[in-house]
Amino acid sequence: MIKQAPQIVLTDNMKHRIAIYSNGYNGTITLKAIEGIKRYASIKDFDIHFYISFAANNRKAATNEGQLNIYNLAKLEEYDGLIVFSNLLNNIPTAEKLCREAKEKGIPIVSIGMKIDDIPYVGNNNRNGMKELVEHLITGHNVKSIVFIGGARDHVDTIDRARVVREVMESHGLKLKDEDVYYGDWINEKPIEITNELVRSEKGLPDAIVCANDIMALAVTSRLIELGYDLPNDVIVTGFDHIGEGDFTYPALTTVDQDYESIGYKSCELLYEIIEGKDTDLSISVSSKLIVGESCGCNNKADSRFNIFRREYCRGVHAKNQMSSFFNRFMRTERETILEAYDYDDMKERLRAFYLSNNDYFKGNFFLMLNKYYFEDAASEDFDALSVNFEADFDTTVALRAGKEADDEIDNRLRMPGFRKTEGEQHIYFFYPLQNAEYNYGYVVFVDGTYIIQEDFRISEYLEKMEQTLMQFRINMRLEMVNKELRFLYDKDPMTGLYNRFCFVSHAVPLVEESKEHRKYALIMFVDINDLKKINDHYGHVFGDMAITTVAEAVKESIGNDNAIGIRYGGDEFIVIAANASKKYAEDIKRSIISYIEKENRLGINPVKFSVSIGYVLTDPKSDKSVNDYVDEADKLMYEIKNEYHKKNGNPD
Repeated sequence: MIKQAPQIVLTDNMKHRIAIYSNGYNGTITLKAIEGIKRYASIKDFDIHFYISFAANNRKAATNEGQLNIYNLAKLEEYDGLIVFSNLLNNIPTAEKLCREAKEKGIPIVSIGMKIDDIPYVGNNNRNGMKELVEHLITGHNVKSIVFIGGARDHVDTIDRARVVREVMESHGLKLKDEDVYYGDWINEKPIEITNELVRSEKGLPDAIVCANDIMALAVTSRLIELGYDLPNDVIVTGFDHIGEGDFTYPALTTVDQDYESIGYKSCELLYEIIEGKDTDLSISVSSKLIVGESCGCNNKADSRFNIFRREYCRGVHAKNQMSSFFNRFMRTERETILEAYDYDDMKERLRAFYLSNNDYFKGNFFLMLNKYYFEDAASEDFDALSVNFEADFDTTVALRAGKEADDEIDNRLRMPGFRKTEGEQHIYFFYPLQNAEYNYGYVVFVDGTYIIQEDFRISEYLEKMEQTLMQFRINMRLEMVNKELRFLYDKDPMTGLYNRFCFVSHAVPLVEESKEHRKYALIMFVDINDLKKINDHYGHVFGDMAITTVAEAVKESIGNDNAIGIRYGGDEFIVIAANASKKYAEDIKRSIISYIEKENRLGINPVKFSVSIGYVLTDPKSDKSVNDYVDEADKLMYEIKNEYHKKNGNPD
């Protein structure tokens, strides 16, 4: 027994909360561990903060990086200690790194399931349960040939469980050949491929397929049944972990229970012994045990406990289907709520209203924290906006406690909820990341209730759907931004920045019609540059363009309000349309345009002095004339003024 007197003593400054790092794909194991953790929490009176990722061997590296980042959200100095489910994180280097970083910071740390040098450890004696299982197959069912399907090739549990299978077989004069060892990466897909390969092989199926976890065993079982095999008569399939689904499936899995409830309890007990400076054993092992199911040929009587499990499961099938239907409706409605928003603040308001009216699904305790700048700055690339990941200043998008808004629950310094400890109460907080590949733009927090990690709740699907919807929302904003730019380019004259002629119907006509509806006058004014052809011919088009842009600036400065727009109607023709106008307003604009041009002439910026002819009309709200009729009138008045100019100053353009 290895004992050590830890130097960490924090009893005078207890925070009454611990952090736990785990993986969401191991919900059944986590549920069992939580029961043990809760029992110890009631003794020491601490809250539990679970940081949960969905990293997996079959996911892209960038996706796993974004998932594993959730562990960086925890501010470890704010906790009494840390427990890491190292064997469940699906990433050995990350597990080792997290444990060592905590130790270097002086944070009390316990690793579950994976031994790391100098790190206190609570694990499972996998050998006992696996040994019992293989002995049962050989002595109870006369198994001679075994195929072993491990998880990840380099995972400690794969290596350990394969070694036990090999040792037990050898003790009976049997051999586990290298070609009979496969690696399914702890997931469904690869074991199905392995099953297909075994079925096609010349050797045929072995007597038993021993899987390193139940998920892979269930995948193998399902595939064999699909192919028409009779289990366990044709082949025995066993698992490891004793997840709930393995009990009510048919045939119920023969498997190994690792007693994670005891592991959860003992991990907390060890952690607090370290915190309190006690002389304690820093390496604890909990024994696993064989669970004999039906998949090996046992417990197949009508009154077996597995048939009882199945009957209980069937009693709840309708409720489960109802929950599934509700979940689908919930997610569709949430998606619609988000995608109907026109910007981040609008989305936030809509989401708050949505969760307030649908909070039963989350038992009324839910927090959504988002990097609002990522959504407000839709033009930025992900790297520029999100490279800081969980160092961002997160906004409280949704905050619910007991079904009511709870912004005051947020610790602004730490930018997260859950740091308010109530003496005598123990609460569990579940933190999950929101990501786009390796970048994190937010996280969600569920408070209390282990329903969150039960399979019926479909938490991983919920998170994926929310991520997809939020990303679509940002894409929509980017598209709208681009569309605005395109509309601007389409609507605007590139030389002057005024509206172009194509916008007359979409922008000008509504102003006139609005004035008529309110029984007000509207202004339609024509502005034309005098002698532009002469300027172009004598001085060049550069100076002619300068005259055009000068008039455009004169128009823009003169109208300067939301009730009026300027249009470049032709080469040197401009129109001003204004709603709710008067004769005084029209004269003021006319004088302002002329004054602006005269001022520019005096400054000599444009060496060519020029003038404009301006004609305008005010519409009659009682008249049936069309907008085009008024445009023609204003045009004629402008040309009358222009003709007078030419009579005074020489030949027309």
